[in-house]
Amino acid sequence: MTSSKPRKDYPLAWTTPALRDILEIVEYIRSDNATAASRFAKDVHAKVSRLARFPLSGRFLPEFPMTGLREVVIGNYRVIYRVVPSARQVQILTVRHGARRLEIESPTP
Repeated sequence: MTSSKPRKDYPLAWTTPALRDILEIVEYIRSDNATAASRFAKDVHAKVSRLARFPLSGRFLPEFPMTGLREVVIGNYRVIYRVVPSARQVQILTVRHGARRLEIESPTP
């Protein structure tokens, strides 16, 4: 019989911009179809929750593969996140429609 240590999940940390993004998207969808909005919110919750157990499961951003940023795609939307190994944390950075251009802002000196 092999003993295995229980696996520790990475806590999920939603940034303020990411929370704002998801709320705006759900409200936008709800204005047309409340059922679809609810389904989308549940899908986002399910897929993002999996990142706690499998933080490296999302693909690297094709536009910026060397940044370490990753994404999971949910319908037409991209949930962009990063894994912070030192904090054992997954940070959800933004949720964007796939048609929107993604730009990375560089810090101002």
